[in-house]
Amino acid sequence: MKTMLNILRRQSQNRALLAGIALWAALAVPAFSQGITITQVSTDALLARQTTRLYLSAPALRASGAIDAAAFELWESADQQNWESRLILSLSVNPNADEGISFFLLLDNSGSMWDDQAGQPTDDPLATRAAAAKQAAQDFLAALSDKDRAGLAVFNTRYWNAQAAGSEARAVAPVLAEIQKPASEDAYTELYLSMQRALAGFAVEQGRRVLIVLSDGENWPYALKTGKPNPDSGSLSASPAEVMEEAARDGVTIYAIRFGPARDPLIGQIAEDSGGRVFDAMDGTELAAVYQTIRQDVLAEIAIDYRAGMMAGEKRYVRVAASGTDASGGYAKKIQTQRHYYTGTVLGQGAGNVRLYHLLFALAALLLWLVVVLLKLEKETDRTGVRLLFSPAGTSTKFFEIAGPQTVIGAAPDADVSIAGNPSLKASHATIMFDEKENVYTVVADSPVTVNNREVSRKRLESGDVINMAGTVVVFDQALADAARKPKRISAKKAAKNPPTGPKTKR
Repeated sequence: MKTMLNILRRQSQNRALLAGIALWAALAVPAFSQGITITQVSTDALLARQTTRLYLSAPALRASGAIDAAAFELWESADQQNWESRLILSLSVNPNADEGISFFLLLDNSGSMWDDQAGQPTDDPLATRAAAAKQAAQDFLAALSDKDRAGLAVFNTRYWNAQAAGSEARAVAPVLAEIQKPASEDAYTELYLSMQRALAGFAVEQGRRVLIVLSDGENWPYALKTGKPNPDSGSLSASPAEVMEEAARDGVTIYAIRFGPARDPLIGQIAEDSGGRVFDAMDGTELAAVYQTIRQDVLAEIAIDYRAGMMAGEKRYVRVAASGTDASGGYAKKIQTQRHYYTGTVLGQGAGNVRLYHLLFALAALLLWLVVVLLKLEKETDRTGVRLLFSPAGTSTKFFEIAGPQTVIGAAPDADVSIAGNPSLKASHATIMFDEKENVYTVVADSPVTVNNREVSRKRLESGDVINMAGTVVVFDQALADAARKPKRISAKKAAKNPPTGPKTKR
């Protein structure tokens, strides 16, 4: 009887183990179950060559051997009802190995990351999840090629952009050592908002863009849990839907790693909807394997360049179908997938029926950039601010200084930057936030706003960025303010007239 009980117990344990393995596999690869996935839609060459690029994961086709463009069909739609066939221009089998990949690592540094890998408090810094996460990231960066690029951000209650996207991998690795255990006030987990902030800073990168998010818990926002404004981001928040839409708008694939038994219930869906995957890891060994799997997945992608169409609106849907293989190795089964992306609009206006005069709008945008350059040369200032470039009321070339942590731009008389004469401009249309620690300005808006002809809800600003708020166009200028903060050089002639004074010595 005892032997029978042991056999039954072992069978039960085996079934539980198999169920756990099946569950892990289901969580790790659900987006790839159809055999083909659009991992990223790149519009980098859309304006210059009217070309859109799809990055595809198609392991079944790769396993079948030779792949050519003839095996694929492609359609686009503006409403998911009327689909138009698109001409495939070229197919690349190993584009990411040849052109490089831009990775951005987003690491959780909340309080629980400083427990041991079993989730228990420890005084040994080398036994913590944080130590395992840093080591796995180090190994991952060391394995990147010279063509790859990398960046790093760390989050808890606060968000720290430790190394800008597009850096050399060797420049990112030393920064990992600077990650320290947070104070109790900084030990919360602003997961979704940090993902949104990482996407905003990552969108300027060209080519293949991959955001890898590691967290050992679920979204645990400071403001929601304490009832007080976040010391870093105030009352700002982000939902999973907003993060997914931002990833689609910026053309970034998200890979999520859930490190430990406590897992956010929605981060997996965010990753899959962006074209990525979600992985679970319990210790440093599994974590290192996950990082390498992600890189190999991206390296195994193929790319299709196709001629984009002229459709109404900036939101597009793209569908791609490919011939799969049957048991005999012949092309028989059709596999397909689709997703949406954004093309951007000219001067922030929605398109109706596309006509030839839309090309004139594009030329006008180029002239607008030329005017910006001329204004920056002729209207120099040592202050950070925005210069009004165009308003429906006819007012232009007026400079508004930006000061303080938040500057509200709108039509209200009491707005920090009040611009009248545009009935479409809301009372508080957009806010420019200043992070004094990182010396970074970010525009945040719930109303329609475009930056450099691309609609955004949040974007880190750089000097020369053109912000269009319902037809009121301003140019952000910070470069000269940065220059003013740098110590000025003293000419040799002037230094000779005014030699530096120092302590006098007695003879």
